[in-house]
Amino acid sequence: MLGADGPSAGAVLSAAGAAVAALATKNLADRVVPVGSRTVKAVWAFSDESERAGVMLLSVVLISPGDLAAARVQLSGLLLPGQRRVHTSDESDRRRKLVIDAVARTEGMSAVVVRYRRPAGLGRVAARHLLLQAATGLVVGSGATAWALDNQDPAQVVRDRASIAHALEGVDRRLHPSYDHRPASSEPMLWAADATCWAAGAGGDWQRRLGGVVTVRDIGP
Repeated sequence: MLGADGPSAGAVLSAAGAAVAALATKNLADRVVPVGSRTVKAVWAFSDESERAGVMLLSVVLISPGDLAAARVQLSGLLLPGQRRVHTSDESDRRRKLVIDAVARTEGMSAVVVRYRRPAGLGRVAARHLLLQAATGLVVGSGATAWALDNQDPAQVVRDRASIAHALEGVDRRLHPSYDHRPASSEPMLWAADATCWAAGAGGDWQRRLGGVVTVRDIGP
């Protein structure tokens, strides 16, 4: 926790932004080779966010289009009568185990959860901006061609798109994914993003149930 004499919110944002930029650059350097000669396996990305006690998490779930239809069918099978979506935080522990185990078994899926502990004085909007910049680096570095994010209120959608566009500045436009916000009820893969985010935030056995499917990366100064 930062005291009254600690860095200002602006300084924290600047320092964290530098760390995010380094992470994004590393991901691109690891994944991207000259466009004319590289071959990238098609990948789609899905993201959701959660927060626990000032720790914000944003999940980037990656899956190949060839595995997508089967994954959607498998996840849709988790719906109870009357449910339109699966939201892990609203489920019982028994149901959470079923959901997380199903996500862990999803063929061709992997996930990275970006985690950021908000310091005093830094609001959720600024922290989400940092998470989205880090997530953009991961999405571009993965070679993803499409990216769906869980729907937000209209003002936040505008801010999200600005954050992503800012993170894409200087990146060859041929590497830019298409991205949009969707209601979770319309996209079962957003339930997987929600579940990985929730399990990573809960830690312990919940995160262990995901096995090697999820990697957690911390950002920040």
